[in-house]
Amino acid sequence: MTPSEQECLKQIYLYTSGKGEVVYTKQLADLLKVRAASVTDIVKRLATKKLLIYNRYYGCSLSKSGKKEAVQIVRRHRLWELFLSEKLGIDWKEIHPIATILQNIQNDALIEKLSLFLGHPVLDPHGEPIPDKNGRFLDSNCLEIVDLKINQPATVSGYSDPSKEFLEYIERLGLLIGKEIQVISIISYDHSIEILINRKTKQIISTEMAQRIHVEVVIPITVSI
Repeated sequence: MTPSEQECLKQIYLYTSGKGEVVYTKQLADLLKVRAASVTDIVKRLATKKLLIYNRYYGCSLSKSGKKEAVQIVRRHRLWELFLSEKLGIDWKEIHPIATILQNIQNDALIEKLSLFLGHPVLDPHGEPIPDKNGRFLDSNCLEIVDLKINQPATVSGYSDPSKEFLEYIERLGLLIGKEIQVISIISYDHSIEILINRKTKQIISTEMAQRIHVEVVIPITVSI
């Protein structure tokens, strides 16, 4: 597949696995940051290769073989991200576009050696799961901040947005992986969310941002006497 076809498959997988629905040409164009006409051409080629199920009026979704291929693209991308960050010391805000280029190297032996070299990791630098060579993901109990109840303790575990702009804002707010958070209140005007970070710093974030931050709920430890 061409690099544009691979990126298209990956973006469809990431979009539909999160929302459980088809993706439309306009949405896909926004995700890929290209013209809708260009997306239509790519989608038609992928449909011809039996990797997509496409209807111009009802959007497109991955076929069984398309999903299998998309998961492997995700695997390559996230392994390269970890290599760039952990082994080459490149800032985690800079690695996504480089990994998007490297994900196009379709060499199974190389990717398995890369995974072995990294210790067969299960998470990338942004806290996103890395599937194994068979396409299996580590079981996760992660939620999004929007799913938390008021005053429910949790820790930040990852992000679904690896863009430089998003990660710069994450650093500015202090919402790094491992930080403790609680939702204090929901602002009725625009449904923004007020959170407490490490029990001392208050911040207000949008609902859209809260949907891109993954957390793990802290389960209280009970001691029986």
